[in-house]
Amino acid sequence: MPDEYQEELFEEFKKEKGKFKKIADKITQRQPKLYIHLSLENIVFAAIIGIMCMVVAFALGVERGKQLAPPAAAARKEAVVARKEAVLPEDEKPAMKKEPSDTGGAFVIQLISYAKKRPAEIEKKKLLDKGIDAFIIPSGKWYQVCAGGYRNTEEARKTLEGFKKDYKGCFIRKKEE
Repeated sequence: MPDEYQEELFEEFKKEKGKFKKIADKITQRQPKLYIHLSLENIVFAAIIGIMCMVVAFALGVERGKQLAPPAAAARKEAVVARKEAVLPEDEKPAMKKEPSDTGGAFVIQLISYAKKRPAEIEKKKLLDKGIDAFIIPSGKWYQVCAGGYRNTEEARKTLEGFKKDYKGCFIRKKEE
């Protein structure tokens, strides 16, 4: 046997380690390696749990988004209709021309526009019930609800102020023949 193997067996041959060697051995002690055994079943199980966590997180996000989202379009329309249905006091009602819009002047007040004809007709009927001369001007895919028929912009401007409480974006425009 070579000498290096015999040193282990006999204490006489052992060399005493130096101070630095002892410190180095303590610092560099090897930690036992941890082996994780992953079977195919464990990997599939972990993947299913991960997917389920993502689905739950997505569902919670959707619910949170529904809570933060503004009211649905139908609810907004109902709120607008309810607001417009409020009757103005007699002294605040806009002064309208008594003659029908066909025979009126060159200027009208455009109150609101709808993409569908049915809501425009409903709005026109409400205005007519209040005694306001209202009519619909179809324009492409839009139906514009207008009121009055004024000879000049000064007449229309007086009435416009009364409408601005219920129709925020209303404006004066020329009547199309």
